[in-house]
Amino acid sequence: MKKPLIGITTGLFTVETGVFAGMERVYLNRDYVDAVERAGGIPLLLPPLEDEEAQTHFAALCDGFLFSGGIDVNPLLYGRDPHAALGNVNTHWDRAELALLGRVLNTDKPILAVCRGHQLLNVACGGTLYQDLSEMPQPVFRHSQLANRADRIHTVRIVSDSLLGDIFGDTLFVNSFHHQTLWEVGKGLRVTARSGDGVIEAVEMESKPFVVGVQWHPEMLLTASGDMLPLFERFVQTAGRA
Repeated sequence: MKKPLIGITTGLFTVETGVFAGMERVYLNRDYVDAVERAGGIPLLLPPLEDEEAQTHFAALCDGFLFSGGIDVNPLLYGRDPHAALGNVNTHWDRAELALLGRVLNTDKPILAVCRGHQLLNVACGGTLYQDLSEMPQPVFRHSQLANRADRIHTVRIVSDSLLGDIFGDTLFVNSFHHQTLWEVGKGLRVTARSGDGVIEAVEMESKPFVVGVQWHPEMLLTASGDMLPLFERFVQTAGRA
């Protein structure tokens, strides 16, 4: 069977020092590429382009889409003014990925959205974000770990009748690298996992074969253990049937 082509979104950053200072680069952590390849897919890196023709080609070309992590989402895109703790944003990057998300959500092609991608998926569906965990009404524990990327720092509880529940059961130990999280959940999305302090850790769109957003970084955990591989395998297998 032909291996499915998995489009992975890439980010933007500006080089700050050295001979290339001031140059903007397109980048992606290799862990995403390795995860897709291990799961049986062919990774294809997608630059953040707002051009409508490019977006249409991306949506038609790939069998599945992995929306990767990165910097904060511009709050103006979900109707809020900036919080004092808001980090770096890049509105061009946001708009490019939101446009691609909109196109893919109009198909039945699978989406796996990680960290920033999970947050953008919510915004694309009309939801909002807490710009910093300090905005939440209840006390929360640390969600931006200082440990190695493959270390697990907290537990998530998963809803049993969900894709994630089918893959992992009701409990999972995960890593954590975020200070923003979902607030008002977007239309069509269902919360399927939370951490012990109430932070939303996963959403799914039950009307689609596979649309899953996770707040943790499963691709990083794969560098030390294979227990996240079934998530990527299910994603890639679904893409193979798209």
